[in-house]
Amino acid sequence: MKSSARVFLLAIGLTLMMLTGCTPPQHRGPITIGVRTANDHVPFYVADRQQLYRQRGLDVTVRLVPGNTEIIEALQRGDFQIGAVPVTTAIAAIAQGIPLHIVAMTGRGSDGLLVRQQDGAADVASLRGKKIATIRASILDVLLRYTLEQAGLDPERDVELVYMAKLGDLISALKTYQVDACSNTEPFMTDAERQGWGRILTYYTADWPDHPCCVVVVRDDFARQNPRALRDILAIHCAAVEWSNEHLDETAQVITDYLQTFDPDMVRNSLDRSRMFIDYHLQTEEIERMAGLMVAQGLISSIPPADRLVDLAPLSDVLKNRP
Repeated sequence: MKSSARVFLLAIGLTLMMLTGCTPPQHRGPITIGVRTANDHVPFYVADRQQLYRQRGLDVTVRLVPGNTEIIEALQRGDFQIGAVPVTTAIAAIAQGIPLHIVAMTGRGSDGLLVRQQDGAADVASLRGKKIATIRASILDVLLRYTLEQAGLDPERDVELVYMAKLGDLISALKTYQVDACSNTEPFMTDAERQGWGRILTYYTADWPDHPCCVVVVRDDFARQNPRALRDILAIHCAAVEWSNEHLDETAQVITDYLQTFDPDMVRNSLDRSRMFIDYHLQTEEIERMAGLMVAQGLISSIPPADRLVDLAPLSDVLKNRP
């Protein structure tokens, strides 16, 4: 672990030296990055644990936040400069006029449908007439509705959607027979299978392979005033993503430590490529496609212009200058 960490730190140092030379970053004040307790937010846990921001001279705090709304509100107030949120949360915030841009991905897949082991549905089509728990207007809701439609079901007529506030509430409702299925994410779904009462019916990647899950967003004023600091943070993010994918056992342990729950072996299983993928690559087209689903489902009135949704330049600069 120590040797791999040293190699990781050296790689990051070389990347950042090539990107910005030996000059110090422009931003000298505190920077707060708001993240959630989810598998694909682990690159920020890794960067925090390895003190990579401090080594670059950046005063960065990675703050775990209970809900996506709290992250967006903190970004809007200026308490956070950068955040990691589901792509649908980011799109909705931008559509509402909040001055943010998506600048990188942090995870793909990981979301799907969970049923009970013994009496659950055989496939998505057999959920007709069933109660399904989800979180309204979340990525779990948008992709659930899309998957139901792909199976020939009308989300408004053929199933009963039950809206709840938290991932844990969805699990509890399914486990206690209040609903017949729930839309959820990793590592919660793999944990339900490990406990023996749950079964993953499908991942939403079955209908949209490697769909975007969580993204990195930045305040427009921070990006404009501190381009070097933003590139440094994205360079660290890219290296942390690659390290996480190359060291899945260690990554599982980091997730377990930061979430302060779950079992490392179970988390390691939930990181399998068939279930999810930690990633930083970003394409405007996939963000627009997700926004199109949100328009069709009445969550936003129109797709924001591409240059309002995504800023590819900082990540492109980082990748262009990597060794």
